Amino acid sequence: MAAALRTGPASLYAHVRNKAELDEPLISEVCARVPVPEPDPAHRTGQMLEICRALRDEYLRCPGLSRAAPAAAPNSLDALRLSEGMLTILLAAGVEPQSAAWAIDAAFLYVSAYCFAVSLRNHSDSGVDQRELDRDDLVERYRMLPIDHFPNTVAHVRELTSGKRHERFEFTLTALLGGLTPPRPA
Repeated sequence: MAAALRTGPASLYAHVRNKAELDEPLISEVCARVPVPEPDPAHRTGQMLEICRALRDEYLRCPGLSRAAPAAAPNSLDALRLSEGMLTILLAAGVEPQSAAWAIDAAFLYVSAYCFAVSLRNHSDSGVDQRELDRDDLVERYRMLPIDHFPNTVAHVRELTSGKRHERFEFTLTALLGGLTPPRPA
């Protein structure tokens, strides 16, 4: 942010109390770029994934911001708009309010954590996908484990280390959101 304003980091703190006050407008700007669809109960999981994917892509464009996001409560109108949109989608599908609220919290936290982890792995400037190199190294280390202590890890090393691009992201959020069910009629 300091570079964008053509100043130094210390100069910014003359105008704000702490880093959180710097992060909030940036998180707000990221959230403003994420569209929220009109609720369609038949497609609630897909709609939630659509929002989470868009938020993921925005955070990946601003890698350092995903580090601050988990600590930031949705205070800005743009962040609250995303939260409200997600809540509306889930409530329209008949998900209980408590389950919907916690699912939204979990989705926001997961998106932030996922993006932060990706930003740490993508630190290489060589143009080489660092995740592929790390995965190969991990596979080799798992295969060297004593099979009598880690039989399942050694046997399923490919499954434990699999996933390209955002496959794990899709799996995790689909599992989280797909598990939400409307209450059963009494």
